[in-house]
Amino acid sequence: MSETPNIPWVIILRAPQMPEPLKVRLENTIVLGRIVEGDVQQPDVDLGVYGAEEFGVSRRHLSMHTEDNRLWITDLESGNGSFVNGERLKPNEPYPLAHGDTLQIGRLRLETQVVVSPMYGSGAHKQPSIQMEDELPAGRGQLVLIVEDDIEVAKVLSLILERAGYTTRISREVIGAIRLFNQKRPSAVVLDLMLPDLDGLEFCRYVRRDTQQNDIPIIVVSAAKTQSSVSQLLDAGANVFLGKPVSAQELRHVVGSLIAQHESGKAGIATKALVGTAPLRAMPSESRRNSAVLFIAGNSEAPITLTVNSPISFGRSSNTGQLGDKSLHVNLSRYDAVNLGVSRVHMFLHFRDGKFFVEDADSINGTYINGDPINPRTLVPVDNADEIRLGQLRTYIYFLDDKEVESET
Repeated sequence: MSETPNIPWVIILRAPQMPEPLKVRLENTIVLGRIVEGDVQQPDVDLGVYGAEEFGVSRRHLSMHTEDNRLWITDLESGNGSFVNGERLKPNEPYPLAHGDTLQIGRLRLETQVVVSPMYGSGAHKQPSIQMEDELPAGRGQLVLIVEDDIEVAKVLSLILERAGYTTRISREVIGAIRLFNQKRPSAVVLDLMLPDLDGLEFCRYVRRDTQQNDIPIIVVSAAKTQSSVSQLLDAGANVFLGKPVSAQELRHVVGSLIAQHESGKAGIATKALVGTAPLRAMPSESRRNSAVLFIAGNSEAPITLTVNSPISFGRSSNTGQLGDKSLHVNLSRYDAVNLGVSRVHMFLHFRDGKFFVEDADSINGTYINGDPINPRTLVPVDNADEIRLGQLRTYIYFLDDKEVESET
């Protein structure tokens, strides 16, 4: 596979006084400094919002550029100097900057993190059965699904793969990724772990339990590269783990190898069990058909496991019923339900004729399935892994379908 030119770098600069890290996309040359109104030449990256003047940052302090697939910085004759790992730079002379270096601009100290680069990466971990090919043809338009909540990183990953001959679709969360995955089968998935709704592990497990498409190659891209996290990912069914910084060259090679092997029928991954259904599988077989697991987005507590013998109400009151009563009620108050607009009795969950249904109980702020509002007092069917939103409280439902139940009874 031929090299693709002009792949941008994505660099993150962090400092304690920054409420959010500063993300820089670098294709050629940029200048860091502080903007002063009336100056003819302004910097590309303004550090003024981080107290740059108090830290002795000059108006045009230093430049950052790429050359020969390396990252370089040059002090632009600044008043208070520039430093890398404590070493003062000579003005107008380029110095290499690497992932993990400490960059000091005047007295402003910044930790450097390279997220994506053309050639420099932290290496790949893979399933033992997978062998990477030496020579690969260019992509032929095969679809790659990218699941990454950082839109700048997602765009660069998409650019890398599209220049290698693939087409891409981007999702910024797990539930959206599940919908895209089911709409059109991708040839591979590039998956981040830290996502706003559910952990990327849940999407990996979801794919591996899908009886029709469970062998799609999954490449996890993450900064969480401890041995335990890598082992957990491979156990969940990921084919390859790429730690950040991600090398564009390695990403193209891994994606190309896995797609080629998958198309030839060589490199299958055994089906894994979705973690969301694990509590259901521990139940007696006769109870599984009408049982469901409800995850609360952004909450690390154990999911809510329910057996729906009769309609179950959800809301923020606690006096509608108790667990075990015929009129079961789930009190969502501990999930900040009041501030998220959940009514006292907001919705009902039904199980009829082998299917689950949601009914809005004339709530004030509405009930939504995958972002679409539903009409009050109307039973609306839900599918496995659908998002059910009560006001602004997001939940995700998992259950075993009929085929799974029959295969285990």
